[in-house]
Amino acid sequence: MTRPWYQDFFGEEFWAVAAHEYTAERTASEADYLSVVLDGSAPGRRVLDLGCGTGRHAIALAERGFHVTGVDVGEWALKQAAEEAAASGTHVEWLRLDLLRELPWPVGEFDAIICVQSFGWGSDAQQLRLLREARRTLVPGGLLVLDHSNVLTIAGHYVPEATFETDGLRADFRRNYRVTAGRSTGEIEVRRPGAEPVVIHDDVRMYQPAEVRELLARAGFTVERVDADFTLDRRAALTSRYVQFVARNPRRRPTAITTWERSAADEPATALDLRWSPDEIDFVRSSVDRSFEATASASDAADVARTYHVTDPYAAEQAAPVLSAHFGLELSPDMVTAGTGATGLLHACAALALPGPVLHLEGGHPDLPRWAQRLGAETFVTRIEDLGADLDRHAPSVLVLDRPTITGDLYGRAQLDEIARAARERGTTVVLDEAYATYAGPAASCVPAVAEHPNLVVVRSLSKGYCCGGLRVGFAVAQPGPTARLREVAPPLAANSAGLAVALRLIAQGDVFAGLRARIAEVKPDVSATLRRAGLEVTEGATCLPWVTVPGEAGARAVIDEHGLRVKEIEGRAVDPHAEGSGQRRGARLFKIAVPLSAERLTAFRAAFAQGA
Repeated sequence: MTRPWYQDFFGEEFWAVAAHEYTAERTASEADYLSVVLDGSAPGRRVLDLGCGTGRHAIALAERGFHVTGVDVGEWALKQAAEEAAASGTHVEWLRLDLLRELPWPVGEFDAIICVQSFGWGSDAQQLRLLREARRTLVPGGLLVLDHSNVLTIAGHYVPEATFETDGLRADFRRNYRVTAGRSTGEIEVRRPGAEPVVIHDDVRMYQPAEVRELLARAGFTVERVDADFTLDRRAALTSRYVQFVARNPRRRPTAITTWERSAADEPATALDLRWSPDEIDFVRSSVDRSFEATASASDAADVARTYHVTDPYAAEQAAPVLSAHFGLELSPDMVTAGTGATGLLHACAALALPGPVLHLEGGHPDLPRWAQRLGAETFVTRIEDLGADLDRHAPSVLVLDRPTITGDLYGRAQLDEIARAARERGTTVVLDEAYATYAGPAASCVPAVAEHPNLVVVRSLSKGYCCGGLRVGFAVAQPGPTARLREVAPPLAANSAGLAVALRLIAQGDVFAGLRARIAEVKPDVSATLRRAGLEVTEGATCLPWVTVPGEAGARAVIDEHGLRVKEIEGRAVDPHAEGSGQRRGARLFKIAVPLSAERLTAFRAAFAQGA
């Protein structure tokens, strides 16, 4: 295996030359800057110094009270660093490691990472892996301070040959900047008194600040500030020799499935669980049973299990006729993609959203934007009333909409048409999550809108209303263009044959929710009135939807706890603060309260409030 250049470059000869540039005064000034930034923004004092060299920053920060681990590939440099730390009585952990090749790093967890003049040794792909590994190593909310040399400044003074001489030391620089690769390759011939000349070779990727910012975004960081030349609030300019990015590892917000996890601190298991309505099945059970019975009578269960749709990998040939009849428009097989429920299809759409950014509704289903962010796309939150301005401001690759919204707004086709047209004018694909729209019946769906909007993808599933989430079957409907792009990232053969057979028979029965809608409309006003009498501010939303929402204030939490309810908490999401034109608006927290539908659960609900009165 060929040894990378940096494993041999940063030895005694390099540091003999660099010592004249990295003076004690310069180190102190840079350490002062780092200390102020870390003190003000890092969540703790555990610091990892990537490419620490001879330890000039690691030791200086340790002397300022930080708990520092220095990592470098250079054995000679680390030895010097350890000797310097010991001489000054400073404790630093030292680790020899090739940061680009020895992945994952065996270093534990840190509150902050600094990387000063140690960026660009590998390829762009290696630098991206390094940044992603740095984010993995940081605690949620941890800080990265990344310094790099600004090629925009260096290019103005770049010469192929130069000589440096002092105190008997002579260094001859010979180098070449490859514009199309963005790399500077060359060699340094070092002559020192009493030693043979030594030639060391380098091959450095030299970045523009915008390129570094892009890599940080792709790695999942949020850039909070950019400084120049180790000076707080100095704006980076063409003449800035060094640029420092201060970036945050976003706190990982939970995906939808984690909202069902319980800890010892959660409400007791005896509490009335109103996170969902398990009694919905009572009103659609006969339709579900008919679908299972028809599937079982059509063939032996083993035959169904053996069916392997390799010639119809996205189940489009089977599903298109059924969905066409269900939604009242002609869908060709190249307009349908089956997947593992809405969740699996949204996961594929997260990859489709790259490189981003992604714009999504405040309080909307969290999974797609969070997956996209983990893949390196920036994400921004919006509200229906702000959509036009935010589409202009962020120019997103994908806009994620929920219909209905979390507060139960089942906005109509006319509003969707307006949004889809505005998005198309800006080159934005709209992903419309209609998983909860099943309650309203197929006639209320916006699936027919795909015939008019080539930038619209509508996602449906059988989880809500049908109570058949265990089938793990969902459908994405779009025109052939976006369908082809979706299939580039969506896994084939994702819908299992048995589940697909049941699902299609269930959909073929048409609108099976009349009884369920009638029960919701009957019970929901009484449930809302009961909650209001307890002092809660209730938003009912569309009458066909089996939930209401309450602002998640401390007083509301106290009322909910007092009456022994378990409810679903929806946390608002903040706009990225570094984005131009964006404020730090944070969406209001909401409690989503399912409407109890069965006589038994409704009685328990009323009893809970009678006891609390």
